[in-house]
Amino acid sequence: MNEAPGSPLRSSCKPAASRGKQARSSGRQAAAAYLQQLLLTPGGYRRAWERHVVRARPGTINQLAVAEVLAQYVRSRELGDIRPLQMKDTVSRALSGRMLSRPALSLFIAAFKFSDHEADRLWRLWNGIEMISVLAGSHAIPPQAEEHVERVLGPPRHQTLSLHDHVFVGADGRLERTRTIQVIEAVVARVDRIPFLYDTSALTVEVSRGCSGLSGELRQLRPEVFITDILLAGTLELGDTTALEYWTTYRLPGDLTDPCEREYRRGVLRHVENFDMRVEFDLGRLPTHVWWATWDGVEGAVLDQQEVTLDSQHAAQRFLRSVDRAVVGFRWDW
Repeated sequence: MNEAPGSPLRSSCKPAASRGKQARSSGRQAAAAYLQQLLLTPGGYRRAWERHVVRARPGTINQLAVAEVLAQYVRSRELGDIRPLQMKDTVSRALSGRMLSRPALSLFIAAFKFSDHEADRLWRLWNGIEMISVLAGSHAIPPQAEEHVERVLGPPRHQTLSLHDHVFVGADGRLERTRTIQVIEAVVARVDRIPFLYDTSALTVEVSRGCSGLSGELRQLRPEVFITDILLAGTLELGDTTALEYWTTYRLPGDLTDPCEREYRRGVLRHVENFDMRVEFDLGRLPTHVWWATWDGVEGAVLDQQEVTLDSQHAAQRFLRSVDRAVVGFRWDW
């Protein structure tokens, strides 16, 4: 099964326990993840703190610059003579989710002038509502493996603004193919390709919209996991966006008692926004049970799962506003 580029990493299939300990992000952590997303998304909120940055790092929030925005707001309201350094710990604790207090969240909302919709979403998450829509984990792969992947891939050159996986399961119960639609934004100049990670269960990769082909250069990251590049149809400059479409087919043995052949997972190494996964089953072979699940990394057990019902098109679907460093997907029984 393919492992997708850059921030999203399609997980290698590993046996997973049907039950694992429950592990949910708290409402404060979910709100912090959404807050980070708002500050990183291109637009007015990001520009508000970027204008105070001396040395920018793509894909990274400069906490001192954010503290400058908060401090300026406090001073403008004559609420105190606060300097940015005095706010830096507040920013660090808030964005990490370690201590996102009600006053701190109120200050972020006021200082950055978040829209009513976004402010309402932040408060709903902070109060523990809709936590599933913003998922933040601790890791997608073991730390030593992550360090190796980061060395091979290098600094991020793009970020994923939306990602859609449409998975097809055939009448024989095997995973047949996945159609992936991905919208990316260049975070540096002259981006003409994105990395594509895959494991040996991937049979073919067919590129379509926004792509001109595969580089053909293969590098091995670990046993059964390789990397190549998807070549873009055009070169992106800093801030440019484009939509990509590609298809992956599989060559699984067909042992439907193997848990690896009864699941579809995607791991996210860094961050991905607007993630949508849909698994569609052939009418000739419908599962008896389907669960939406999170795993403890690509090699770990199931952390949490909720049973779901197929829709009228025999599909299970889940949308997440954002995913950070987590492994998510569907698993099923026949």
